[in-house]
Amino acid sequence: MWEALRLRRAGPSTGHTGKMLTLEPMRATDLDLVTAWLDAPEVARWYSVGSTIAEEIDELHRCIVGVEPTTVLLVVERTKPIGWCQWYLCGDYPEHAREVGADPDDAGIDYAIGDPTRRRQGVGTELIAALVTHIRQRHPRAGVIADPEASNTASRRVLEKNGFRLLDERPLASEPTAAPMAIYRLAPDATAS
Repeated sequence: MWEALRLRRAGPSTGHTGKMLTLEPMRATDLDLVTAWLDAPEVARWYSVGSTIAEEIDELHRCIVGVEPTTVLLVVERTKPIGWCQWYLCGDYPEHAREVGADPDDAGIDYAIGDPTRRRQGVGTELIAALVTHIRQRHPRAGVIADPEASNTASRRVLEKNGFRLLDERPLASEPTAAPMAIYRLAPDATAS
């Protein structure tokens, strides 16, 4: 799978490209940048609830090296990294899948715009579109699940702009916070073969 996404450092990217964004496989050398983003209060308030930056970085590292079945991607705008995202097949995390009501073939997503100058610029909407395209290139019949904290209105807005529908709002035992989560799903592409 990684061969399909050549790294920007090795020449022109062949990863998914939106108007301006490219999703590229995250490497261990990218974790210092993600650490700095996680240290920013605007990111930490959503990503570091119930965990530490070190725990989040360790989890990303386990994904990068293949210990966890989650694909982590760096979000690059032109040539500048501006955030990261990840996706996983819900069937690989059956407890969480049951809790959010995911279908067996659904994919779950998480995402963040780390660069503060790129927030509230429409980049999140493009990121979600690019991530859905990336997933459906690999799993054409996948629905896509996202469960941001219910109070994260910016995240909810980008999901809704991409056609995700709200299923429920409630706390999830699989999340490190007692805050209610907004469970969204984008239905599978009806035209996928």
